[in-house]
Amino acid sequence: MDIRFELIGPDSRQELRSLYTWLCDDRSLRGRIPIEPVRGPARPDEMGGDLEAVLALVSTLATLAQLPFSYAAWRDGRRPRSQVTIQVVGAMPGELEAVREAFPDVSVRPIAGNGQEPETGPDTEQEAGR
Repeated sequence: MDIRFELIGPDSRQELRSLYTWLCDDRSLRGRIPIEPVRGPARPDEMGGDLEAVLALVSTLATLAQLPFSYAAWRDGRRPRSQVTIQVVGAMPGELEAVREAFPDVSVRPIAGNGQEPETGPDTEQEAGR
């Protein structure tokens, strides 16, 4: 499952760089959760694109356990002005809810493997009114 942190706001690029550095430097994540920068398209005067998101590659719910603590420590120390959202790609049943519980103050959206938000069918809990 991929957990993609996005920030929207006046200092989002600087705050994304800070989050990326923080997560990469966290000893409890190192070797357990690969952290990757997601870069946008480069402008004509740039050699590489600017940081667009931070991607955490989570293989199991057990490895997910430390990521919210590291994120919370960054957030509490940094107090970002940007709005944080998380996109979850490739979540198995139950994993999306675990991510939502792990990050209660963050907007969490599921994204299908093709990069689109998954469609809800008539048999989903949401449409069944539960």
